Amino acid sequence: MELVIVAVIALVGLFSLAWIAERRRRRKREAVRAGTAQLATALRRAAAPIPELLDSVGDYAAYERAVFAEVRAAAEDAQRASAPEEAVGAHDRLLAALGDLFAIIEVYPDLVADDATATRLRTVENALADASHRRAELTSFVRP
Repeated sequence: MELVIVAVIALVGLFSLAWIAERRRRRKREAVRAGTAQLATALRRAAAPIPELLDSVGDYAAYERAVFAEVRAAAEDAQRASAPEEAVGAHDRLLAALGDLFAIIEVYPDLVADDATATRLRTVENALADASHRRAELTSFVRP
């Protein structure tokens, strides 16, 4: 009789352990399901404004590309200018275009911190200062 009681207690214990293990597995599955649903919801919220964000960034990138094209064109005009009026116009166009380019460059701190870029910027700024001085002298001769 004692053996039967021990066997029943052992079986009850084993069933209890199996029931506890099954509950833990269910809780884990439910937690995984809930976590997955929450992650999916957060991802949908994050992805929803992406098209509009890309449009905005694309507009800004298009503006940057337009500035780059204008700087290139102004630099080419500056290199070709030979007549006084052409030189003055090329100076003004280059100065305006470079102002926009410098504003874009300031947005990128790593670019400004780069030694080679900083050297190029200083070279351009020094040359522009000299060009502005020369332009002022030339306009006193050319324009009445």
